[in-house]
Amino acid sequence: MPQHSSLSGRDVHKIVTLALRCVEVDDIEPFNEQTTLALHRPPSPEFRHFIAPHDETIIGYAGVEIVGEAAGVELAVDPDHRRRGVGRALLREVVASLEAEITSLKVWAHGDLPAATALATSEGFIRDRVLFKLSRDLEGFEWPSSWPSSTAGNWPRGTGPAVSLPAGVSLRDFEVGEDEDEWLRVNAAAFAHHPEQGRWTIEDLRARQEETWFDPEGLLVAEDADGLLGFHWTKIEGGVGEIYVLGVDPRAQGTGLGKTLTLAGLAHLATHGIHQVELYTDESNARAVELYRSQGFGIARSDVQWAKRLG
Repeated sequence: MPQHSSLSGRDVHKIVTLALRCVEVDDIEPFNEQTTLALHRPPSPEFRHFIAPHDETIIGYAGVEIVGEAAGVELAVDPDHRRRGVGRALLREVVASLEAEITSLKVWAHGDLPAATALATSEGFIRDRVLFKLSRDLEGFEWPSSWPSSTAGNWPRGTGPAVSLPAGVSLRDFEVGEDEDEWLRVNAAAFAHHPEQGRWTIEDLRARQEETWFDPEGLLVAEDADGLLGFHWTKIEGGVGEIYVLGVDPRAQGTGLGKTLTLAGLAHLATHGIHQVELYTDESNARAVELYRSQGFGIARSDVQWAKRLG
């Protein structure tokens, strides 16, 4: 099965087609945003592509990102070619190519499907991490009775407790070309122990800014005289809103800023006609899960990361 450091435009199209076929059958996207963006990137020693070709199509794909002595993998097989050993062959090819370089391999299984569980366990992987997809309808949401004076005047109001900000703190929209460094600093601090989010670079940030869904007005930032304190980055795509990234600088944690930012982002989505909102958070992040569950979010799906020691 061929391994590539970069892909041709034709192969990218075939892999995107493969992903769409998986969505049609499984109702779950097989690849996360990082893998999808990597399809279009130039060659990099940190990312490798494995494909299973068949005639003029690609029936299996695995994207591998290497970080130090560990690697993460996302893998998908065309629904018409499953149960024929394609996924197992792809996974074994990835292991064989990396076992001299890394000590840990982790594979995402989106949706926690039985077939993925069977493949992972039979190849010696253990259940290592669970990512929840949470969702709720904004109909009937208990909006606050008032917002801080620095916020937009058309945000919804209801009968809930008034929202306030810590003294000296204000909310505003992200300013492209001005806030990138501060945003990266807060993001790294807020997600210092997160295996993916905390490693974002300026290239990762700019890649998202180039996406068609990016809207600086949907990236709300909180600041005081000393700089950014937190942010709520919302996303609208396909008529669905998302709490894309919500982060609070450690110096502002425990002040209630996270809850205020959450409500502000939801209000922004509501003013843009969004009714359904979703987000992703780790099962192990009890504080975040408790915050979102308290605001009416329920678990819509679980993604599982499987891990195996190599070498």
